[in-house]
Amino acid sequence: MRVPFFMLVVLLGTLMLPLVSHPAAAADSDEVLVCCDASEVDLYLIGSDSNKKLTPFAKELGDDSQSTVVENSFTSQELIGRWVLADTWAGDVPASTWTFSMEYTVSNAAGAQVNATATVLVGSKSFSAQTDASSSFLAQGSGTMVFDIEVESFSISGSNKVELELEAQGVVFSVPAGDAKLEFLWGSEEDDSSLQATLPLLDIMILEPEVEGSEVYVSVTLDSPWGMSTLALSDSIGLKVNGQDVGGDPIETASGDTVRVTWTWTDAQGGVETIEVGVELKFQASKPALTGSTSFEIETFDSTGGTGTYYPPDEPLRTNGDGSSLDVRIEMELSPTNGKLELKKSTIITVDNEMAFWMRWGLDHIGDETPALSAPIRAFAAGGVSDDDRVSRSIEEVEIDEFQRQMIDLAPLYLSSGMGLDSGELLGNFRDFTTSPEIELDLNGNSDVVNHPVTLKFTTIEQVSNGERIDLLRNFIVVQPVELWSEYSLDLKATSTSFSAFSYSALQETEELDMTIMRFPWGDQIVLRGEGIDQGESFSLATVPTTSVIDSPMPLSVISVIACLAAFVIAMRLTRERKRTYFYMEMIFLPVVALIQLFGYPAPFVGVVIIGMSVIWWVTALASPRTQPRGGSARSQHPTIPCPACQVMNPVVTNERPHRFACEGCQRIIKLVA
Repeated sequence: MRVPFFMLVVLLGTLMLPLVSHPAAAADSDEVLVCCDASEVDLYLIGSDSNKKLTPFAKELGDDSQSTVVENSFTSQELIGRWVLADTWAGDVPASTWTFSMEYTVSNAAGAQVNATATVLVGSKSFSAQTDASSSFLAQGSGTMVFDIEVESFSISGSNKVELELEAQGVVFSVPAGDAKLEFLWGSEEDDSSLQATLPLLDIMILEPEVEGSEVYVSVTLDSPWGMSTLALSDSIGLKVNGQDVGGDPIETASGDTVRVTWTWTDAQGGVETIEVGVELKFQASKPALTGSTSFEIETFDSTGGTGTYYPPDEPLRTNGDGSSLDVRIEMELSPTNGKLELKKSTIITVDNEMAFWMRWGLDHIGDETPALSAPIRAFAAGGVSDDDRVSRSIEEVEIDEFQRQMIDLAPLYLSSGMGLDSGELLGNFRDFTTSPEIELDLNGNSDVVNHPVTLKFTTIEQVSNGERIDLLRNFIVVQPVELWSEYSLDLKATSTSFSAFSYSALQETEELDMTIMRFPWGDQIVLRGEGIDQGESFSLATVPTTSVIDSPMPLSVISVIACLAAFVIAMRLTRERKRTYFYMEMIFLPVVALIQLFGYPAPFVGVVIIGMSVIWWVTALASPRTQPRGGSARSQHPTIPCPACQVMNPVVTNERPHRFACEGCQRIIKLVA
């Protein structure tokens, strides 16, 4: 039987297959592992009590140190602390020296003789080091106790834990006072006790580039036991193509513990070319960067249809660890309506960076029922959004309309769970609004799913209690383990009408914000501003909204003018026969009263100042020298002579010379000799 020709070809190819070499070209694989073997890393000691941990991220160090205190000498074995790194990455650990540095403070003693042991446990492996003669005596003051632990080579699996134990077999104080103590410190930037180890940390892979016209999307994946914290808490990550840094904000997504970072490269020459792609991850600022590179063959085409930004199939991360920028502008107006006080508020929130991209991506996925989506995006129903509108890389009007309509009910969830903003503190309680809030979305001139600012405007009206103290605004950032916001700016302006007031207003708990209060006859005005505010900053702007006559701007202004005028008239009557020089000098108090009124001081304070000014005027009026004698008849019957000192006219009632008499104005003695 004759074999068909095509079967001979297949058979021949099968026989020659083992003889054909297969070069490990990067372009033949979807992803290329470029890093990393075991690397040197500082594992910082954090936590307290039963929650002591090791972490490779310096950003997890707190402001306050944790400590274990030894107050009495002892010679028995005591455990100082045990810290655990629960998350590890599988790989080989080479033989090396691990260094354990523990910060300490000795007080009220010349020093302390310490016999201690540091032990590292990984699975069934155990490695220890003891204090030697050169480091066993800890002098008074602060210092660092160091252990060099020799570690043999071994393999570690992802299920292993790294444990660090510090035990003391004896502590003896030298020349102790009654309250001598040795304090071991860790967990803060000041006391950053750590274990310097050599461990496999993560795998870095470069994916085969995706080409869309002339745009090339180059992705790097980070596989580690810390998931998105690897990206969020590391120092920095960068990409180079052909030796040149790729700029722009990369797009970050996560799937399980794998984080994908994608850059858009736009410098392709067109056609087929080979590019060299390199990645650099600065895992810790104090350690060398983790790097890797590979090459790919790509083919690009002339095209103007792209957006210049990679469109990820998975939900993007809301932060890369640095946080996005946030700008909040608030305008409030207090007014009496139908016998009740209403507070109308316009809150404008503008976001940028990763948060803006996440919002745009979510808008383009309204109605997407994918279970992997986060709750703030999955909560939106499709409504009028069709399949053609969804995932179109552009935000259509119907998607904007659905977002605005559904946000009336979903705003608390979207703001708190999605944006890390406390809707109750920022906007108020939705159940207290007298009407449904108005919500407007502004894409700031760009409807594509790109990294471009997004603005949300909320207009709300709520009733407030007349005469009861309320918080106009409090810190509204929900602090996250990984910062969603790098910093934010705040600009608030609150105004009232002529017959309503923000009384007893005060800014508390912060020095990062500037507040000014002004009172005009037509209404109160409060301005609160701040730039570069940290997301953890606490503040509270409290006030008493009221329609009280003595607190409202117009009635208080009228009362103040009438009171000042009455005090002035009385003072003028008291000085009818007295010199008014000193009284006129004290008219400087009127601008002071006006400034106190202008700067919004409470009504009781304004009243006290006006009363005080009036009393000063009246006392001065009564104490001023007279301009004529007390008895008018004496002046008409006798000649008069002016006092050389005060010019008061004094009657001369006798012809006797020399004649001495007291001036009726200043009481000085006047002598007549002729």
